[in-house]
Amino acid sequence: MELMNNLIPKMIHQIWSDVYEPLPKIFQELGDTWKYFHKDWQYVLWDDEKIEQFVNRYFPLCAKPFNSFAYNVQRWDVIRYLILYKMGGLYVDFDYECIDPVEKVLLGNCCFALEPEEHRLPFLDPNHPYFNNAFMAAIPGHPFMKRVINDVFQKDLSSLPENKTRFEHVLCTTGPGMLSDVYASYTGKENIYLIPAEYVSPFSSPEIRSIWHGVIEQDWEDRLQKAVAVHYFMGTWDK
Repeated sequence: MELMNNLIPKMIHQIWSDVYEPLPKIFQELGDTWKYFHKDWQYVLWDDEKIEQFVNRYFPLCAKPFNSFAYNVQRWDVIRYLILYKMGGLYVDFDYECIDPVEKVLLGNCCFALEPEEHRLPFLDPNHPYFNNAFMAAIPGHPFMKRVINDVFQKDLSSLPENKTRFEHVLCTTGPGMLSDVYASYTGKENIYLIPAEYVSPFSSPEIRSIWHGVIEQDWEDRLQKAVAVHYFMGTWDK
């Protein structure tokens, strides 16, 4: 397995649950952009069968709680942590388009993409950096990924608390809210690189909607000059 200078394996992981529908054409095309700019990387598309086999083989003690999550999206969150902990590489959601090789923004052995600040949600701690789990990379066995996995499986996530919506519950138990909380108490922050949003999310969600409607501001093309990817914020997980 070929490695980058920071020892992250040259592997791209993407996940699509094929139980409900085949991978849509738009996501096939966006996935192809990652292959195009990373021809020397291994590309892995994880479907339900591969996920089940992976968990049973490498994390058998986690299989029961993994399958007991209240929502499928929680499983889709957690499997990406398990994959990166075991295999390393880059995980990226299907609603990202790659526009340049990604190596130049992976400046550590564990990397997460910061969200545009205007995306910060009111129920999240304003003192914590807000990064997502839609674009992240790590070496195998990174201690932060281990900490994240331990945090997830130490909780009973089989039911929805009465004081939280489904959206809040997912974000705070397996998604970006949980990641930010774990990061806040993690003592090895110097070993985690938070990728500035301008490199992987050069446009906010409202700006992306404007682009879809043909409205493009004068400086927007300039933002693409330093970006390696564009996040389209399609939000398929919440559908």
